[in-house]
Amino acid sequence: MIILKRRTKLFLIIIISILITYFIYFFNRENKINIVSLGDGISSGETSYNIDGLSYNDYLKEYFKSKKLLKNYNEDYSYKNYLLKELLNDLELNKLNNQKRIKQLIHNASIITIAIGEEELTKKAITNDLNTKSIEEFIINYEKLIKNIKDISESNIFIIGLYHNKYLTMQDTILINASLNNIASKYKVNYIDISDLLNNKDYFLHKDDYYFNYQAHKEIAIKILNLL
Repeated sequence: MIILKRRTKLFLIIIISILITYFIYFFNRENKINIVSLGDGISSGETSYNIDGLSYNDYLKEYFKSKKLLKNYNEDYSYKNYLLKELLNDLELNKLNNQKRIKQLIHNASIITIAIGEEELTKKAITNDLNTKSIEEFIINYEKLIKNIKDISESNIFIIGLYHNKYLTMQDTILINASLNNIASKYKVNYIDISDLLNNKDYFLHKDDYYFNYQAHKEIAIKILNLL
């Protein structure tokens, strides 16, 4: 009788331990982070050597991975010279990329980072095609993008602001960033101002570099983490 009670007690302990383990696993699985990166070469960590380096998205990925909180990281829609219109078109058409639809990625995301426009607006400035009309069109499309994302996602969304360079003037950059900030407020998403990074020469490999280096990207990641 005593042996039977002991066996019953041991059996219950085993069952309870299994259930606790399962619930811990299930809870952690459901609360792990899906990161989706959207944008141009700024989001992919493009460098002055025409290759991708460490981006702020990579730092976010490694941070959550080190905390054993990362479930998935996707950068299929994050690459050099990706235009805002192209991203918006991919989203509206729900384009396939590596067998994953962009709407599915966005819907399942916990964190979405968006850094797009720096390259295309700079190119417009170089060819003297950056004017009031093109800036207004860019802002209209940006708002369409955020609205479409918000319609299918409840994730933490981060809009990364632009920064001026030797082609994109400070005046135009301030104007565009103010509009992006307004869009962020309207749709209750996060806006990340990175203009202060220009004040640190250590954030560029060379004096006239167009792209930030890994140190600046790390600072952008910190700005994002501070808002989570």
